[in-house]
Amino acid sequence: MKQEPRILLLTGRMAYDELEKIVSKENNTFVEALPISVAAFTTPKLIRRHLPNYVSKLDPDIVLISGMAQGDYSDIRKEFDIPVLKGTKKLSSVPLLLRHLDELHESLSSSIPADGMIQTRILADLRDRFKALEKEVVYGTRNFSLESGLTIGIDLPPRIMAELVDATTRDADDTIADAKKYSEFADILDIGASISNKDPERVAEITQEVHKLGKAVSIDSLDPEEIIAGVDAGAEMVLSIDSGNIGVVSSIPEDVVLVCLPTNVSAGAYPHEPHERARRCLQLRDELRKKGHSKLLADPVLEAAIQPGLMTSLVAFHEYRLLDQDTPFLAGLANVTEFLDSDSLGVNALLSCLGAELGISVYLTTEERPSTFNCVKELRATAQLAFAAKMTHSTPKELGITAFAAKSSTHGIQSVSLNESYEDVKGDASGYKPDPKGCFRIGVDFSSNRILCEHQDRKGKVQRISSEKPSLILKEILNRDLVGSVEHATYLGVELARAEIALQLGHDYQQDEGWTTEFSSEFLLKGFSGP
Repeated sequence: MKQEPRILLLTGRMAYDELEKIVSKENNTFVEALPISVAAFTTPKLIRRHLPNYVSKLDPDIVLISGMAQGDYSDIRKEFDIPVLKGTKKLSSVPLLLRHLDELHESLSSSIPADGMIQTRILADLRDRFKALEKEVVYGTRNFSLESGLTIGIDLPPRIMAELVDATTRDADDTIADAKKYSEFADILDIGASISNKDPERVAEITQEVHKLGKAVSIDSLDPEEIIAGVDAGAEMVLSIDSGNIGVVSSIPEDVVLVCLPTNVSAGAYPHEPHERARRCLQLRDELRKKGHSKLLADPVLEAAIQPGLMTSLVAFHEYRLLDQDTPFLAGLANVTEFLDSDSLGVNALLSCLGAELGISVYLTTEERPSTFNCVKELRATAQLAFAAKMTHSTPKELGITAFAAKSSTHGIQSVSLNESYEDVKGDASGYKPDPKGCFRIGVDFSSNRILCEHQDRKGKVQRISSEKPSLILKEILNRDLVGSVEHATYLGVELARAEIALQLGHDYQQDEGWTTEFSSEFLLKGFSGP
C-alpha cells in the first residue's frame, strides 16, 4: 500500500506554467497540460482520451482537474479505477486544496468545484480554534469577560468596537440606525458623547436604546456625570479614564471595564514622548488596581500619520508592552483612517497585522467619512486574518480569510483565447436616439445600502424603485415595460452594474460619468521634477 498518494493535476496550456510553480515544492504531485488552451474547456470525453497515457506515465492515485471543467467525471472512476475530482476554479486556491487534501479528498466531487468546500472547511476549522481559545485561556487580568458574556483578552481573538460619533447631539433615529448597521460586524457599540455639549440624560437614553440590540455597550466620555449616567444605563465599558477624572471610578462597579489613558485632559496635559506615555498608562493602571478594578485596557493613544505621527504612537504601544505583558490594549484605528485620504481597507489590514504583533485586543473604528465607509466590516475581516496568522505562526496569506475589495489575490486564467485576433471596436454615442418611453436617473443610497432608480415618461409620470441588487431593478423595469429599445436596456444594465460596484466599495457614483481612481494623475506624472 502506498504511503503517500500520487496526485496528478490536469490543466490547460495557459495555466500550466503557473500551476507548475505552485506545486514545485509538493511531494508526489505532478502537473500535465491537456491539449487545450484553457482548463475550462476540459470535458469527460477529453479526459477519457488522454488519461491512459498519464496513468501509464505517472501512476497517479488521484487526478484533480480544474473546477472550471465541464461535466461530470464520476463514471471515469469506474472505467480506470482512479478518482477524477474537480479542484478549485481559482489557481490561488490550489495551495489550500493541496495542503488539506488528506482530509478533504474523500469529500471532493467529480461534478462540483471544490472552492466552496475548501473555504467552508478552513473557516470552520479556524472558528473551532477560536472557540477553543475561549475555554483554554486563563482568565484574570490578561483575559476577562463582560457581564454580557463577551470575552476580551490578549490570548483571544480581537474584538471590534464601532463608535456612534456624537450620539448625544445627532438625531436619535439616525444613531440607532447606525448602531443596527454596525452590530452585524461589531462586538461592542460605543456611545460617543459630544465634547462641547455635556448631556448625561441623553447619554442614558441612547445607552438604553443601543443596549437593546444585544451587544456590549461602552460610554466614550471623559465627563464624570456622563460616565456614571452611561454605566447606570447598562454600559459595560468606559472610554476613558485618565488622571484628570480618575475620581469617578469610586462610583463605577468593579466589573465594568476601564480604559487607561496617559493624559490629563482637564489640565491640558498630553505627553508625546513614547516612554512617558507608556509610563503614565502603567501608573494609572496601578492606581485603578489599588481601587479594586482589575478589568482594564491600556490605550497609549494611536495617532494620525505624519502629524502628529503614527510611528511615535506605535512605539508608545511597544514601550508599554515591554513594561506590562498582561494588560490588553485598546487602539483607536479611526485616528489613522479618518485622517488619511486613501482607501481604508488596506490601511486597516496593515494596522491589524501590527496590532496582532503588539497584542491589541480591541480595535475602535468609525465610519464618519466616505473614505471610511464599511470600516467596521473591514476590520472584522482584517483583524481575524491577522489573528489567524499569529495563531498559526504564518504570514497573513492563503489562510482561508481574505480582505479584498477592488483587487484580488491573483489574476485568474481567463476562459478566452489570449491572442491578437480580436477586432478593436471604436466609435462614439453620437447616434443615440431618446427612448420614447422615457428616461431614467440612477443613484446610490449608502445609508440604506440600496440602488435607487427613478423613471419619468414623456408625460411626466414618475415611478421610483430601489433594491440592493441591480438585477431585480432591471427585471422590474422590464416587467413594467418602461424601456423601449435594446440600446436603452443595455445602457441600464451597464449603469446599474456600476452602481452596484460603487455601493459595495463605498465609491462615489455619478450616472454617465466614468469610473474614477483618485490618484491625482497629473501630479503623479509630473512628480517632483518641476515644470
